[in-house]
Amino acid sequence: MKECGVGAFARRARWVALAAVALIVSAGSLHAQSTGKLEGRIRDQAGAPIAGAQVRIDGTAFGAVANSQGYWFLNNVPAGSVDLTSTFVGYKPVRVTGLRVLAGQTITQDFALEQTIVELTDITVVEANNLLVPRDEVTTKQRIDGDYAEKLPVDRINNLIALQPGVVVNNNGGINIRGGRDDEAAVYIDGVPVTPGGRGGQFVGTSAGRADVSVGSFEEATVTTGGSSAEFGNAQSGVIAIETRAGGSKWSGTFGYQTDQLGGLNHSVGQNIVNAGIGGPIAGNLTFYLSGDLEGSKSAGQGIDGQKFPVFVPVGTDTTVAVLSGSPADTSFVDVQKFAVYTGTCDEFKGNSNSDIRSNYGFACRGAQLPYTPTSSFRLQGKLQYSFGTGSRIALTALQSSGQNRAFDYNSIVNPTNTFANWNRNNVVTLNWTQNLSKSADRALALELYASYQWDRAITGPLTRQGEQDTRDPFGGFMIKRPKFLFDTDNFP
Repeated sequence: MKECGVGAFARRARWVALAAVALIVSAGSLHAQSTGKLEGRIRDQAGAPIAGAQVRIDGTAFGAVANSQGYWFLNNVPAGSVDLTSTFVGYKPVRVTGLRVLAGQTITQDFALEQTIVELTDITVVEANNLLVPRDEVTTKQRIDGDYAEKLPVDRINNLIALQPGVVVNNNGGINIRGGRDDEAAVYIDGVPVTPGGRGGQFVGTSAGRADVSVGSFEEATVTTGGSSAEFGNAQSGVIAIETRAGGSKWSGTFGYQTDQLGGLNHSVGQNIVNAGIGGPIAGNLTFYLSGDLEGSKSAGQGIDGQKFPVFVPVGTDTTVAVLSGSPADTSFVDVQKFAVYTGTCDEFKGNSNSDIRSNYGFACRGAQLPYTPTSSFRLQGKLQYSFGTGSRIALTALQSSGQNRAFDYNSIVNPTNTFANWNRNNVVTLNWTQNLSKSADRALALELYASYQWDRAITGPLTRQGEQDTRDPFGGFMIKRPKFLFDTDNFP
């Protein structure tokens, strides 16, 4: 008699972080995690400062006025690419396009306005010169631009981070920085930590307790491998900071589809990936961005030449035999199954004299794919952002990531009632609010607030008979709904 252990677990971890800090920010200092600072000087063609000249970020309420030395600055600017316009009466406006704001850094952009007698309606457009290393970056930090990431052949943000020096992603999807353990790297999304201690990690093969972000949904990601300040006290090996997209003054969108099935059955796990995103202005200074990706694989991977190790599955009853057993003797009728090749070269029995065996009982051989081992995951992100006043803003972000899979087990092929599966779902809702209390050409007083509500659920355990059948061979490998578990959060305390 074989003893079967059954495990089922469900946990809702509620973590609420609320912090409000009032800061007096002078022209040379900045405190921001998910935002950056812009500064510069406005001069005429002779190099003289233009006091009172204005600078505005197009499509937002962010604006500044130059002081008597022509100096201007903008605090708490969301990370991403922006267009700046500088104007003053009697001068031709100048617009700088594609200037990238870096989170936690100061970016300098100067303007040279051309004086004119008659005010012109056209604008001089200048392409921004983005520096590779900001002048106030004092620690070892690697940056990943969201627009650039879309051009790379990767489908997970972990894969992008793994390209950075000192970073390794292990087989369980955990991130190791400078040799540290999985739980020693602090991860921040839009300024709030999403991997607090003791949150998930109970199940092998799941990402319980780890919020994932779609590759197409982040504006900027940074990996700090050098020394961190006391602000990141929970970071022992490094800090990963991700800023999600919020749309902009122009409409934009992406769509992509990837598959590995073009390589044939012997080089495919039946993987399909769909990703899409869209964002832009809604009304006034209100913008949004929605994105997500769905990934599915019909089979778990088993390495090169996996088709050379055949796996058979039952495909019906071949015959029924009577078996005498017990005392007094009793007759039991036992079904003898037909077995077809699922994993194999698909030509093992092409020369067999039995037509049913030769045709594999009408069952389609899957090459290198393992039977009944689909793996699926999805990531969704939505963000609303509104700027008002002279640079105040409020942003609401919602993230959801989910993953589920069935592991390969010879026993479960002939005994479906012993089929186990894993499922997890992670949710994060974050509110960012920056309120300018007072602002002059030299300094500003602002209130910053970060609030986040996060909850996770994860289950591992045996599937019901219906749940086992529903997850055997899903279309494209996609599994969006939660599987039907024998022990679930509704019936297992």
